[in-house]
Amino acid sequence: MWVKPQEILVAGGFWDTEVANTYFFLQQRKGSGNAASRGLTGLLVGTLDSVFDTKPPPYRILHQTPTSELYYIVAVSLKKDEIDENWAWLERNLMSILATFDKDEDVTDFVRCKIESLVANSIVADPYSTPDPDSETFKAISFKFKKLFNMPEGEKLVNYYSCSYWHNRLPRQGWLYLSVNYLCFYSFLLGKETCVIVRWRNVTLLDCTNALIFPDSIRVSTRDHEHYFSMLLRKKETYELMEQLANMAMKQLINDEEFSEDKDLLTKVSKKVPKKPSFLKRDLDARAHSDMYRSKFRLPLSEKLDGSTTCSMWAPYKKAYISGTLFISLNYICFDSKITNLVSVVCPLRDVQSVERVDSVKGNIMVKNALFICTTQASSSNTLLFIDVGDRDFVINKLSEMLGKSIPTKNTLPDNMVLGNARYGSRSNSVCDDKSEDISLSSLSIGSASDNTWSLATETPEAETTTVPLRALCTGLEEDVEEEEHEQRKEFLWERHWSEYGRGVTMYRTIETLRLVLEGLPDTVRREVWMIFSGAINDQAINPGYYEQAVIAGLKRGGPANDEIERDLHRSLPEHPAFQSEMGISALRRVLCAYAWRNPAIGYCQAMNIVASVLLVYCNEEESFWLLAALSERLLPDYYNTRIVGALVDQGVLEDLILDHMPGLHTKLSELGIISLISLSWFLTLFLSVMTFEAAVHVVDCFFYDGARVVFMVALAILDANKETLENCGDEGEAMMVLADYLASITTPKCRYGKRKSSICEDKQSESPEVLVNITDIIESAYRGFGFITNVAIERLRVKHRLRVVQTLEDTVMRNTLRTVGPDCILSEEDLKELVVYVQGEQILGGKDKEIRQRNNSGNPLTREGYALGYETFRQLFLAVSPWGQGDRAECLVTSTFNMLDVDGSHVLSFRSVAWLFGVLCSNDFARKLRLFYYLHLAFPPSLDEVDKPIRDEQNLAEVEEEAAVEAEEYFDCLDDGHGKGKVDLEVPDDHDPDTAVTPPQKEYCDGLTGLATIHTRDYRLYEQRFLPTMTQDQFINMWRTVYSFFALETNQDIFTSLSRVGTLLLQIGEVGRRVKVHTSKSTSESASELRAHSAGELPSDNESSADRTAGDALLPECSVSHACVTTLAGEDVPTSAEEKNLIQSREDESTCILTCDVEESSKVSGEETDEDIMDDKNVESKDQCRQEPCEGESDLGDNDDGCKGSRCERQHSSISQPSALEWSISFEQFLANVANEEKLVAFFERPVNVAQEVQKLRRRHAVSTISNGSVASTP
Repeated sequence: MWVKPQEILVAGGFWDTEVANTYFFLQQRKGSGNAASRGLTGLLVGTLDSVFDTKPPPYRILHQTPTSELYYIVAVSLKKDEIDENWAWLERNLMSILATFDKDEDVTDFVRCKIESLVANSIVADPYSTPDPDSETFKAISFKFKKLFNMPEGEKLVNYYSCSYWHNRLPRQGWLYLSVNYLCFYSFLLGKETCVIVRWRNVTLLDCTNALIFPDSIRVSTRDHEHYFSMLLRKKETYELMEQLANMAMKQLINDEEFSEDKDLLTKVSKKVPKKPSFLKRDLDARAHSDMYRSKFRLPLSEKLDGSTTCSMWAPYKKAYISGTLFISLNYICFDSKITNLVSVVCPLRDVQSVERVDSVKGNIMVKNALFICTTQASSSNTLLFIDVGDRDFVINKLSEMLGKSIPTKNTLPDNMVLGNARYGSRSNSVCDDKSEDISLSSLSIGSASDNTWSLATETPEAETTTVPLRALCTGLEEDVEEEEHEQRKEFLWERHWSEYGRGVTMYRTIETLRLVLEGLPDTVRREVWMIFSGAINDQAINPGYYEQAVIAGLKRGGPANDEIERDLHRSLPEHPAFQSEMGISALRRVLCAYAWRNPAIGYCQAMNIVASVLLVYCNEEESFWLLAALSERLLPDYYNTRIVGALVDQGVLEDLILDHMPGLHTKLSELGIISLISLSWFLTLFLSVMTFEAAVHVVDCFFYDGARVVFMVALAILDANKETLENCGDEGEAMMVLADYLASITTPKCRYGKRKSSICEDKQSESPEVLVNITDIIESAYRGFGFITNVAIERLRVKHRLRVVQTLEDTVMRNTLRTVGPDCILSEEDLKELVVYVQGEQILGGKDKEIRQRNNSGNPLTREGYALGYETFRQLFLAVSPWGQGDRAECLVTSTFNMLDVDGSHVLSFRSVAWLFGVLCSNDFARKLRLFYYLHLAFPPSLDEVDKPIRDEQNLAEVEEEAAVEAEEYFDCLDDGHGKGKVDLEVPDDHDPDTAVTPPQKEYCDGLTGLATIHTRDYRLYEQRFLPTMTQDQFINMWRTVYSFFALETNQDIFTSLSRVGTLLLQIGEVGRRVKVHTSKSTSESASELRAHSAGELPSDNESSADRTAGDALLPECSVSHACVTTLAGEDVPTSAEEKNLIQSREDESTCILTCDVEESSKVSGEETDEDIMDDKNVESKDQCRQEPCEGESDLGDNDDGCKGSRCERQHSSISQPSALEWSISFEQFLANVANEEKLVAFFERPVNVAQEVQKLRRRHAVSTISNGSVASTP
C-alpha cells in the first residue's frame, strides 16, 4: 500500500533489492523468504526481527534520484502481489512523466506530491462504513499471525506478548499470540522454528507455577501435553487474558454460544481510557468489567458497564461523605465505597427524575464538582448527592444520554407492593445547569418509617395466577406467643432500619443491613428483601406482563419438561400445608412450566421444584418466577442444566477450599470419597433438602443478600463443626450418618413443620435426647471463620474447575456416543473415534450450523442426544472422506445425501446417521454401495447443471413432479403396511415422535426437491428394501452423469470404455422394454377379450393370428405381465374357474422364460450365473407379490364388487415401480448386473477408505495441540 514518503539514509543493510530502475527500488527484507534461501544473514535478520519485535513489512519501494543520497519510502506491503501491483503502477504512470523533468529536485517533489495524493485518496472515510479500530501495526501482526499458523480468515487475534517457551527444558524466546479460539507461540532462532498451537477448548488446566525447572511461568495443560511460558513482561495481564479466553471456550461448550464482538464500543465516547492494542482486547476488558459490575450489584445479564469515576457520596444516616466509585450503565447508576461492605447504592434510571449540577452546598463551602440526583421513590428519601465527581461535565452528558434512552416506569416494585405516599411524576430528562445554594445537608435525610409501609393490594387482577404468597392463603399452625413476639421485634428492627437507611431499590446497603439479615428475616419482610437484594425486582420491572405470557405458552407447549414437572409436583415440600392442596400444586406447576418455556436450554431439572416451592411460600407467583430466573441464570449459573455443570464445578471449588483451610479433613474425606456425595445435595437445593424448612430458609436469606459465597461458608462451617468426628470415621457410611444427624439437629426457635431427615437417620432410634443447633449460630460461625472468602475468589476457582469439569463431561459424552453408535455402525472403533473427535471439535464453530442447531435445540454438545451435525460440517466430511466426494457433481451429491439423512426436515443430522452413512460408503460392500447410489438418484436426485437440464414445459414438469411425489408416498406406505416383507430389520431406535408436527424443510441448503425427495418422514435406510422402483430415462441419465464425474480426472481409457459399454447396454435394455410394452399393449387387451369370450363359452376363431399374440406375449417382461394382469383386470369381471386361472399362469410362465432369454441376448451380459440368480430372485419376488394377502380393511378377491384382483399394496407397488406403457425404464437388478461385469467399475465401488486416516488429514486444518521443531505448524 502507498505510505506517506519518509526519508531514510541507508537503503541496504537488512534489505535485498529485487528490481530497480532510474528512480525506484523494490526491496525485500532479508530472512522473510523461504528458509532454504535465507542464508546466514537472513537467519540473523530473522532472529533479530523475531526477538525484538521489529516486524517490518517484508516488501517496500524506495524512491531516489541519481544525484541524491536520500531515499524515500513510498510503498510497503505484506504480500508480494500487492507490491508488484504498486511497482507496475509506477512504471506505467510515472516513469514517462519523470523523464521530462530537468532537475532531480523537481522529480522528488513531484513523486512526493503524487504519492501523498494517493495516500489521501485511499484513506477517504466512507460515512456509511464502520470505523476500523485496529492500528496498521496490529493489522500487520494479525496478518503475520494468520500466515504463520495457517489460521482461517475469520480467526481474530486479541493480543500478543514476548515470552519464552520451554521446549525440551530449554527456553525458546519468541512471541505468544492469543486469539479468540487459539493460543499460539512462534520462535525463530538461527534457523530453528518452534511452533505451538493449542485450542482453548482443549485446555484442561491453566495456572501460574514457580518451580525450579520452570521458574515464574504460566502452565497450559491439555490432554496430551503441558506447555510452560515464562519471562513475560506483563504476566498478570497475560494470565488474566488467557483465563478469560479459556473460560469463554468452556462456556461455549456448555451453552453452544458463539463469540460476537460488541460493535457498540466502536461508537462509544470514552475519556481517560487506556489505549488497547486491539479492539478485541478492549472488548474483552469491557466484558470483564461488566461481569464484575453485574455480579456486585445483582443487575440483569443484559446490562453493560459504560464507565466509572471516583467520587464521594453524602450519607445522611451518618452525616458524612463516603469516598468510593460511581458506576454508570445504560439503565443504572451504582455507587460502591472503597471500604468493603461499608455502603453501596443501586439507582435505576427508570426512577430518576432529574440530574443537576451543584457547585456549592449550604453549610459546606468545600464541596466542588457535585452532582445531585432526584428520584421518584419516596417523598424524603429520593435524593442522592455526589461530590468531587471526576470529569463531572462528561458524566452529566453521559447521564443525560442514558436518561434519554431509558424508559421511565411508574412502579418498580412487585405487583400489589407499593411504597406509601410515593411521589410519581413525569421525569425531567433535562439537566439543570446549576442549583447553587438551593440544597442543604439537613434536607438530605431519610423520611419517616410511617410513610414507607408495604401493603398487599386488595384487588385481585384478572390473571389466573395468584398474586399473594401461599403462606397468606393457607391457615397453617397457630402462632406461638413467644414466636410472635420474636417476629414483631425483628419487624420493628427492620422498620427502624428503613427509616434510617431508606427503603426500596435505592436504599443504602450497609453493614447494618447485613447484620439484620444474619439475625433472620421476619416472614412479612422476606418477600421484599429477597426481591431487592437478588436483583429480581429489576427483571420484573423491565418485563411487565412477561410472566402471564410465559405461563400460557409453557402450559400449552407440553413436552418432556412438563412431564417431569408433573411427576415432581407432589414431592415438593409435602410437609408444608400450602402444598397439601391443589392451590399450591397449581401455582408450582405454573411457575415451573413458565420457566421451562423461558429457558429451554435448562427446561426443568430436579431440585428446581424444591427451591420454587419455598419461593412460593413467601412470594407470589410472578415474584417466585423472577427469583427462580435470577437464581438459575445469575446467582448459580449452569446449576440446573442437563448435566448440572455448575454444581459439579462448585463441588471442585468446595474441595479446594477444604484443602486450603482444613487439609487434614480433606485427606480423610478424599479417602472416604464423600465430598461429591454431600456437596451436590447441599448446593442444588441450598440446604433445603437436608435441613429443617425454617433453618434452610435462613440460609436462603443470606444467599440472596450476599451471593454464592454464603453456600460455601455454611458448608465449611458444618464440616468444621464435625471435623474431629469425621476424621475418626471408619467408612463413608459412618461419615454420612454423622453429617445427616448434625443437619437434622439444626433448627430455629420457630420450627413448625418438622425435621427433614435423610433415610440414613430415619431408622436410627436415638436413646439419648438430641442436641439441637441453632442455624443462627452456624451462620455466625461461618461469617466469623470463613468471611474472608469473596465472590471474586469463588469465581476465580470456578474458572479453574470449569475447565476440568467440561473436559470430563466431553470425554463422557464421547464414550457414550461410541458405545451407543458402535453396534449400529460398520465403522471400526478407531474410525468411529476419529469421526467423533472431528465432529466434537466443530461443535463450537459459528455460522449457519450453530444457528440451526440452536433453533432445533440439539446443538448443545452436552445433551443426552450427543452430537449433531449441520450442513457445513457434513459437507466438509463428505468431500474429504467419502469416495463420492470428487468430481464436478460432488456438491450436488452432498446436498442429496444430506436431504436423505435429514428425515425430519430439521437441517440437523444425528451423529448416528452420519456414522452409518460413512460405514456404507467407506466399506468394500459393492452391492450395498450400488443400491444406495441407485436409491439416492431415485429418491433424492442431485440437481442437474444448467447445460444438462432438458428443456421442458414448466407446467408439465410440475405435474410430473407432483405425480412422482404422490406415487412415491403410496409406494412407501405400501412398504410400511406390507408386514415387513422383504425389509431388513436394522433395529434402529426411532427418537422422532410421529405425532409431532414436522416442520417442512426450508430451502437453506437444498435445491428444489422432486419426486421421492419430498418425503422427509421416512427412514433414510429405506434403500435396504428388496423392492426398489424402476428408474426412468431422465433419472438414469442423471445417475450416469454422476458416475462419469467420479472419473473426471482419470487418464486410463479403459475406464471410459467400461462406462460407455455399461451405459449403452442399460439404454438398450430400457429401450427394448419400452418397445415391448408398446407392442404388447394391444395384445393385453386381446387377451382380456379372449378370457371374457372363454368364460362365455366362445372360442377364438382359427383365423386369429395366435402366433402374433404369442410372440407379443413372449416379449412381455415377467413382472410387467403379472402386474398387468392385476391392473388390466381391475375394472372388469374376473374369471373364477380353475381353467381360466391356469391359462393366465401358463401365459405368465411362458412370458417369463422368453423374456429372460431375450434380455440376455440383447444386452450381451456375461456372467450367466449372476444374471440367472437375479432373474430368479426377481421371478420369486414378483410371484410372492402376486400371492400377497389382501390388506386389512379390504375385501377378498371374490367379494370385491369392482373385481379387483390382489391387495391395495399390490396396486400401489405396481403404480410406483412400473411406469406408464410408453415409458423407458430399468430396474436395480439390471443396473447391478451390468456394472458387476466391468472390473474397473467394480474396483472403484469396492475400494475401501481408511476413515481414520482421512479424518486425521482433515483435522490437520484445525490445530489440536501441535508442536513441531524445524517445521511450520500445520493448518488449524
